Amino acid sequence: MNRITANAYAKINLSLDITGIREDGYHLIKTVMQSISLHDVLEFEKIDEKGVFITCDKEGIPTDEKNVVYKAALKLFDISDKEITKGVKINIKKNIPSAAGLGGGSADAAATLVALNELYELGYKRKELMKIGERVGADVPFCVCGGTALCEGIGEKITPLIPLINFHAVLLKPDAQSHTDAAYKRFDKMHIHTVFRHDKILDSIAQGSIRKLGRNMFNVLEFITSRDVIDDAKNALMKSNSFGSMMTGSGSCVFGLYKRKSVAEKAYKELKNKFAFSSLVEPKPYGVLLDE
Repeated sequence: MNRITANAYAKINLSLDITGIREDGYHLIKTVMQSISLHDVLEFEKIDEKGVFITCDKEGIPTDEKNVVYKAALKLFDISDKEITKGVKINIKKNIPSAAGLGGGSADAAATLVALNELYELGYKRKELMKIGERVGADVPFCVCGGTALCEGIGEKITPLIPLINFHAVLLKPDAQSHTDAAYKRFDKMHIHTVFRHDKILDSIAQGSIRKLGRNMFNVLEFITSRDVIDDAKNALMKSNSFGSMMTGSGSCVFGLYKRKSVAEKAYKELKNKFAFSSLVEPKPYGVLLDE
């Protein structure tokens, strides 16, 4: 095998609380994450020249060592006991917007670990790849496994949940970017103390109740985000009969949940041209899908 293609699926946070901070500066979180159908496509090809060579169809995406895909590939090659004599060419087709809270970079890194493990026949199990992913980025372990999961620690402690399969979501991203590091720094300065309870979120998922889930979703980082940035999107989604709308991750993308596809499609058609980015999505039970 000399080539392999991977779909790297985005995620949304159905809840997000910050529970502390480690001595090394990493924030401790408690969040429920869900993989969705919006995805990037990564093509991997073995080449004779040793090294990692990245191309991307989207301007502004780094193609050198600054790209988390590059970091993931090097990390996997460095850790492997197997001698790797060839290099790899990676082409990234971006569909997930950057700085949106959708985990696009982490999804691409996860796809890189899974695909290169297969391409080079390294023999790592999925849990081992998740462990390697911890050393690349906090959301990478979840993106390796995907589905519906409760994530704790810095995101590496993952408890799979009953998969959510019965909803549709509309994503709306305002014409603004939100960077994770800056968002957490603003959170620290504001000294916010939260009392969110995840049991209601977990009960909603266990019952498969999208109505209850929409009513109980929360994201602590909304407190430190400019209301001008996200309120228009949230209000538009609520007016379109969503069961709940919320910012995902550190933003600035907002999503609304719907039970019926027809209602979600109607909302999407009405709102898609009013924001910088929009998408109609559904849940996925995995984070990476390979197509050899």
